[in-house]
Amino acid sequence: MKPQFRNTVERMYRDTFFYNFNNRPILSRRNTVWLCYEVKTRGPSMPTWGTKIFRGQVYFQPQYHAEMCFLSRFCGNQLPAYKRFQITWFVSWNPCPDCVAKVIEFLAEHPNVTLTISAARLYYYWGRDWRRALRRLHQAGARVKIMDYEEFAYCWENFVYNEGQSFMPWDKFDDNYAFLHCKLKEILRNPMEAMYPGTFYFHFKNLRKAYGRNETWLCFTVEIIKQRSTVSWQTGVFRNQVDPETHCHAERCFLSWFRDNPLSPKKNYQVTWYTSWSPCPECAGEVAEFLARYSNVQLTIYTARLYYFWDTDYQEGLRSLSEEGASVEIMGYEDFKYCWENFVYNGDEPFKPWKGLKYNFLFLDSKLQEILE
Repeated sequence: MKPQFRNTVERMYRDTFFYNFNNRPILSRRNTVWLCYEVKTRGPSMPTWGTKIFRGQVYFQPQYHAEMCFLSRFCGNQLPAYKRFQITWFVSWNPCPDCVAKVIEFLAEHPNVTLTISAARLYYYWGRDWRRALRRLHQAGARVKIMDYEEFAYCWENFVYNEGQSFMPWDKFDDNYAFLHCKLKEILRNPMEAMYPGTFYFHFKNLRKAYGRNETWLCFTVEIIKQRSTVSWQTGVFRNQVDPETHCHAERCFLSWFRDNPLSPKKNYQVTWYTSWSPCPECAGEVAEFLARYSNVQLTIYTARLYYFWDTDYQEGLRSLSEEGASVEIMGYEDFKYCWENFVYNGDEPFKPWKGLKYNFLFLDSKLQEILE
């Protein structure tokens, strides 16, 4: 059964807004999710295409959740492929794992859509499944953030019968925002488990000229080296953070996360990276400094492509890594296959090499050897 669109309203009453959008991290009896949305066609003037509100009950079946009501309304021909759309949700609670799965499908089916989700509160942010769902949303390209004062004021002005009154924040509003903002950054900063097949094939394809691939994806393994063997310790995936406050490159995301884990000076660690792009000079310098400080860490970097390999600064960055003991290599067929099997939601499908994989490998490998000699 499809969601009933009687749950769609133009505006909410002031008490409804204050009650349901209160940003206290822990709140009871708020079982209704309110979703205020704005759809704009992308362009210089960004004209608004639609605004409205959906609401749904948390404890109902997922198809009756507010997010599912929105997706049901806008799937199909409602968002024509020849236009680009920017969708913004202002929600009282972040989506549940079931709704997240459908949102990810929606984004995959609509590459002409960007989605920003601004949440007043985080639902079960301590729960493993809910934290994982937030990371998967982030991985799928959605921007997930906590509503700040300007966004609360925007909702008040555009989605509330405010009777001409200005938005007035409640007690501890700023403290609540700071807590939730830090908590979300902590969740999204942790490594993702894997990436989706389309993401892998797009970002890891070892093209000599890879236009439109502005992100770096970093798959990693960390092993503890013992006398006669190695023991797997951690694995995961990082991507460049799109948070405008940090713009943290994938390599720095890994280093920040790695430093926060308890590293024993009595143990030796083997770290292996599989990256879509080789590091920029700044990241290469920071990684080299990290290796100089932690002599018990060995690093091997397999990269699908060389970033600006003709630029002397980028070449020097790669040499600095090699001088600090890092092994830098170009990904070949076996490395791509390993990533596919260990870092991709592959549905048991085998890795399918693309045309030119071997030729591009030979070209990039020769360029890397020239740089490192």
